[in-house]
Amino acid sequence: MALFPVAVPTPMSAGAKRCCPILPFQGEHKRAKQHGSHGVGDDEKPIAVGNTAEAQFGAVMQALQDEELESPGIPMAARKMLAEGAKPWLRNVMKNGLHELQKRIISQIRETFSMIASCIDSKVEDQVRTVEMKMSELKGLETQLQEALKDLAQADAQLEDRREKQSKAEKQVNGSQVADKEFKERQKARAKDVQLSQNEWKHHASVEGKLKLLVEGACPIEDQRKACDKFMNELQKLGLEPSLRIALPMVLERKPEERTSFDLLVLDGVKDILCKTMEAVESKLNAAKEGNDAVKQEADAHVAASVKLYSDLDNEIREVQLAETLRKDREAVITSLENQAEDCRNLLGASTKSSEANKATREKFLEVQGTLENLVSAASSLEEVDASSEAQN
Repeated sequence: MALFPVAVPTPMSAGAKRCCPILPFQGEHKRAKQHGSHGVGDDEKPIAVGNTAEAQFGAVMQALQDEELESPGIPMAARKMLAEGAKPWLRNVMKNGLHELQKRIISQIRETFSMIASCIDSKVEDQVRTVEMKMSELKGLETQLQEALKDLAQADAQLEDRREKQSKAEKQVNGSQVADKEFKERQKARAKDVQLSQNEWKHHASVEGKLKLLVEGACPIEDQRKACDKFMNELQKLGLEPSLRIALPMVLERKPEERTSFDLLVLDGVKDILCKTMEAVESKLNAAKEGNDAVKQEADAHVAASVKLYSDLDNEIREVQLAETLRKDREAVITSLENQAEDCRNLLGASTKSSEANKATREKFLEVQGTLENLVSAASSLEEVDASSEAQN
């Protein structure tokens, strides 16, 4: 078999009658370089299969020593030893054909390549499964994301509804607070009316008391005159008739036992006016008290109703807080799903890229395997031609 056109003497070929180099060798190495092929042992560059025997042999040797091409069960050291051993043995074909050792080396290379191809196929299958799994996972995440978006929309609608109810409750509470202020002002006004009526009642009661003292003559003469003047001023405010206003001072100046029936008639007239005035004041006081009580009852009823309004507002505030928490939770779910989906897309992209790379490696390695078989087939064909020529001679 001639995988390389340079004849190298070997222990096996030393006793042979002749060495048969297969394929012309003039310019092979130069053409290999022109085609961009790599020499044996250049395992840091991608495998490239050229058109020349030199390049094809180099590609096979490079693949055999490429550490990126894994071969479970066959250590890299053994593969390198196999490559080093194959170099001199596979460059020449003996007169009597391939030697058993050469056939064994070819068999070992085929076995190694088969193991490498199996490992690459396994990686390709694993990557295909990974891509399918990630695509399924991404589809599931996208479905969950759509559902989460619907849930978020529902949470937004619920939050908006709760905020509207809270706003309505706040308006009712604000209206209640305005009414509270109005009730306080009304209560203050009614209390003031009651106080004024009470003061007026006390004042008229005091006037009645002064009349009693003047009628009984219990005051000293000097005091009697002063008290009478003050009393007359008070009666003038009440709209006392002129005749009574003129007669009353003279009546009060007389001692009780000196008063005539006319005097008593004058006193009765004054008392009657004071009594009617007192009744009017009492009626006004009672009305003020009733008004004050009515406003108080309204205020109490309003306060009772306000308690429910405040309670409703507190409930709506809690409901809004719960709705906001729910929305935040659902928004967090969406963020998490988006992050997971993004990570899944990245992993899917990396897995797809790796899968494509492994597929490309597999295709390239299949080409190298084919190259090996082509080289072996070419050597075998030349061996048959050589045998046929010898028979004709």
